[in-house]
Amino acid sequence: MADTTEQSDKTEEATPKRLEDARQKGQVAMSTEVVVALALLAALGAFYMAGPLLWSESKSVIRDAFAQIPAAAAEKGTKVYFLSLVEAASWRFLPLILAFIAPLYLVAAVAGYAQIGIRATPKALEIEVGKLSPIKGMKKVFSMRGIVRTGLAIAKLTFISLAVYGALWVQWDGITALTAMELPVVLARSTMVMGKVAAAGIAAAIVLAVIDLAYQRHQHSKDNRMSKKEIKDENKNTEGDPQLKARIRATQREMASNRMMQDVPEASVVVTNPTHFAVALKYDPADPHRAPIVVAKGMDLIAHNIKRVAAEAGVPVVESPPLARGLHRLVEIGDEIPEELFEAVAKILAFVLNPEKSNRQPVGAVN
Repeated sequence: MADTTEQSDKTEEATPKRLEDARQKGQVAMSTEVVVALALLAALGAFYMAGPLLWSESKSVIRDAFAQIPAAAAEKGTKVYFLSLVEAASWRFLPLILAFIAPLYLVAAVAGYAQIGIRATPKALEIEVGKLSPIKGMKKVFSMRGIVRTGLAIAKLTFISLAVYGALWVQWDGITALTAMELPVVLARSTMVMGKVAAAGIAAAIVLAVIDLAYQRHQHSKDNRMSKKEIKDENKNTEGDPQLKARIRATQREMASNRMMQDVPEASVVVTNPTHFAVALKYDPADPHRAPIVVAKGMDLIAHNIKRVAAEAGVPVVESPPLARGLHRLVEIGDEIPEELFEAVAKILAFVLNPEKSNRQPVGAVN
């Protein structure tokens, strides 16, 4: 009952991370029916291509064997000759057999890896002691999924058997007529009948493979569904707890603010709004080719702290609302001021660095 309730809560599609974790454990949507069906199709194609050559080689081996029986039996003995005949025939048939079997393995490998891709999954090779329990194994056999699989296997076997039977029934008149024909004709006609029967069975297997592939993908998606809580927990684990991230950002801002405040006493001037903005500028008269840089800036409480630290350190504080807003908006901490603000900042610095030589206009008029 608890398992049913838990499964009913899993209404969300699996996330990419969940699917990747399942893949690492070897849990993939793979249909073995596709592999078997395509391998059988490859076997039928290889039989039609290599069959005539295999038959021709067989007749040649048999003809040569019978032609050499009298002389070989008199010279080596019947038993020795038979063994040598088998060895010679094996070497002659080996390339043909390999040419027949190799495509089967190749097609089976391609059919398998085409479904799941090529990926090393060490976790899939790990042995879980719990899975080796006979009791759990029996539970799987007699579980609803095990019963369904058994029923599907019986249905598949029945479907293929009916396809083969149908192919035989359609050709039954031709099969019964073989009894009145000569041996070469019988062999040729029999090969055609067997080929059609095999084709019918393979066609049935391909239909089952398509159905099974769709079912495996559906079942894989269903098995990996997640509850909303699982998705939320996964996001926390991958992206971090939002509350923790907020605390980290707050700590980072505080540390950055502390470092910034340490640079305020070294500033040449602080330009203010006067209540909302404060920007601390540093200018080195010994290096006139370098523009002033912003060493600190902030709004509201931070602006108040910048002005407080500047006052304690004896750094001039100048009110110029338009310039303060422009500097705060356009320049990041550590950057030089842009060219469009050169003139306004120059007037501020001239007033601060050389008050006796600068004009005596009100500081608030600097813009």
